[in-house]
Amino acid sequence: MPRNKEFDYHEKLESVRNLFWEKGYHATSIHDIVAVMKLNRSSIYNTYGNKHTLFLECLKDYAQMKTAQYKKASKYSKNAFEALSHTVHYVMNQTIKDKKACLIVRSIFELGDTDAEVRAFIAVNAAVLEEIFRELIDRAKEDGDIKDTIPSDLASKYILSGFSGFYKYYMLSGNKKEVEEMIDFMLMGMKA
Repeated sequence: MPRNKEFDYHEKLESVRNLFWEKGYHATSIHDIVAVMKLNRSSIYNTYGNKHTLFLECLKDYAQMKTAQYKKASKYSKNAFEALSHTVHYVMNQTIKDKKACLIVRSIFELGDTDAEVRAFIAVNAAVLEEIFRELIDRAKEDGDIKDTIPSDLASKYILSGFSGFYKYYMLSGNKKEVEEMIDFMLMGMKA
């Protein structure tokens, strides 16, 4: 009879997710994974699958967490433009607080052109996040706070893609105030 798992599935997943986040997929060895998870190889393989499957599971777990954060932040205000502004600032501030670029952004730069499964997952995740922004933009248009001429679909993609640029600028300058001003500048360009 097989032994029951005597560890917290999500706790171990979080530990290896942080490892992938820190080192990247290619630089993380199975030895690193065993060390950080404090499990033997067979337990890891039996529970999570191979390194690639484990990485995808980490991405999915991270994406669910980030989507929940985006959704919660988007409910900040009944005023859609305020909620949009709060969400963008909140997401960027979380990234700065974490002191590392979004795991999904890192993954797309590392694996996006070589790993179709990762690329497809990230594309689906991006569409989910874009939809959060799209809904806020559409509501802000209805409220008269965003110009009707702003294409909601394009604007939502623009906002989401802006995060990697904002974080890059912060890493180079260390100037959080300027990043905040850049976000405000982007959003004010849509203002009615």
